[in-house]
Amino acid sequence: MNEYPQTIAWHLTALAKQDPSATAAIFPGAGVSLTYGQLNERAQTVAKALCAMGLRRGEHVAIWSPNSSHYLEVLFGCSAAGNALAAINSNCLAHELGIFLKQSDATVLFIATGHSREAEYLDAIRVVCPELPEALPGELAAKAAPRLKTVVSLGAEKIPGMLAWQEFLALGDTVADLELTARDAAITGDDILLLLFTSGTTGVSKLAMIHQSCYMTDAHYLLTSHKMTASDVICTPLPLFHAWGLIVLLTSVAAGATALIIDQFSGRNMLAAMEKYRATFVFGVPSMLVAAIAELDCCQYDISTLRGGAMAGAPCPPHLVQAVLERMGASEFCAAYGSTEAAICITGSYDDPADKRIMTVGRPLPGVNLKVIDPQTGELAPSGVQGELCINSAMNMKGYYNMPEETARTIDAEGWVHSGDLACIDKDGFCTITGRSKDIIIRGGENIAPIEIEQLLYAHSQVKDAAVVGIPSDYYGEEPVAFVILKQGSIKPLELKSYCRKHIAYQKVPVHYFLVDEFPRTGSGKVQKFKLRDLALSLIKDQL
Repeated sequence: MNEYPQTIAWHLTALAKQDPSATAAIFPGAGVSLTYGQLNERAQTVAKALCAMGLRRGEHVAIWSPNSSHYLEVLFGCSAAGNALAAINSNCLAHELGIFLKQSDATVLFIATGHSREAEYLDAIRVVCPELPEALPGELAAKAAPRLKTVVSLGAEKIPGMLAWQEFLALGDTVADLELTARDAAITGDDILLLLFTSGTTGVSKLAMIHQSCYMTDAHYLLTSHKMTASDVICTPLPLFHAWGLIVLLTSVAAGATALIIDQFSGRNMLAAMEKYRATFVFGVPSMLVAAIAELDCCQYDISTLRGGAMAGAPCPPHLVQAVLERMGASEFCAAYGSTEAAICITGSYDDPADKRIMTVGRPLPGVNLKVIDPQTGELAPSGVQGELCINSAMNMKGYYNMPEETARTIDAEGWVHSGDLACIDKDGFCTITGRSKDIIIRGGENIAPIEIEQLLYAHSQVKDAAVVGIPSDYYGEEPVAFVILKQGSIKPLELKSYCRKHIAYQKVPVHYFLVDEFPRTGSGKVQKFKLRDLALSLIKDQL
């Protein structure tokens, strides 16, 4: 049984009743803040509007937007209405958007407008759904996304084929409070709250199904580990489409604290907001902390109220944890570990010895069972010996939406999530992540499947073969590089980079392109990517 079975909307309503004037979230870039009372009221309005549109409990909704106050309203509104929310990467391109919309079976899409990238978003949705400008809201019939019926703009402007945000909210006027209350009461912690996109070793995007109580359970354990209270200001520069970003947000809500959500990330923006709003915690992926440290090297900020936080979402170098402790003064800062499939399941604690917070990702949260197995035999590895990390807890995802075979590859018959990450656990239960067995590149906390980039390169008329590997990056943790075998003819690496930029999201574009005659292979013909990684590092070093 889940320890925290209530929905996230239930928690928000309880906080709104307890102290409606307490600040729930601040978006410094937009100059917007919401109290718990305001956020709850607006979430209830979103839930009513979804009901008025005829969405049944369990139907899917999607959101494609940078961090914003409306994102929170939609998230908690979907929880109250019992609709699963597919959170789409705000940096995706048109062809990726089409894949995500079709795969998620979303009937409603919330799309950001009124921001600096509005033209990109509108161009992309019109490419995916050329039928949109001529369609009536609720009657969209898009070949590329057959379940999608309505597109809602998160802005005020009226856009052909879309419902403006206020038009959407006005639909809720026809739904009585008692009707929503009855619907909300039927929703349990086991209902699906989120559909989060993640890439696997096949390069095919998958939708992890996250139930309502999963992240609230995680949040309660995290706030205890980090000793958070309602008086804290918790800074998160993480995107809200990301599992780590959502968990940090809900940890803030579980504590009744203030979430300081950086809506336009840079080291300068984050530190300025932390100074202005007196942040006490900061959570991010390593690249964000690297940016903050670099900014502190050239400018001064008063962040003396900062005491803790954590980094996760990518390999956490001990020297970076040390730098945050020393340069940012966060004496209780630590590393943590998690995944889309298993939430944040391991973390350091405020009272752990400093060396453990620097050198490890901590110990499992309450209710989380860990084991390390031999990747080849599946046998349990002895204490302190490296193997594949497996996780079993109430916070594990339910599976991948409409992908039973992929689910079975990740979650075994006994409920263990096989992470694909290599780890060892010492006699005191502290876990150290030592590498990955899965062929995934994690750049700035985002999973990148090499095969997706390889297939794109294969499609180039002058490319015979391609292999993509990840190399260490002080800023992003890892970055992709490409090895390419050309057909007859010639092409320059910059031309390949330009080609990739036109067809995939910027974070997936390789930073280096090496033209080679052949790849190192095993006797069976498999590319030896570890040799390519070594070669890439050698070639880059020679270029310096």
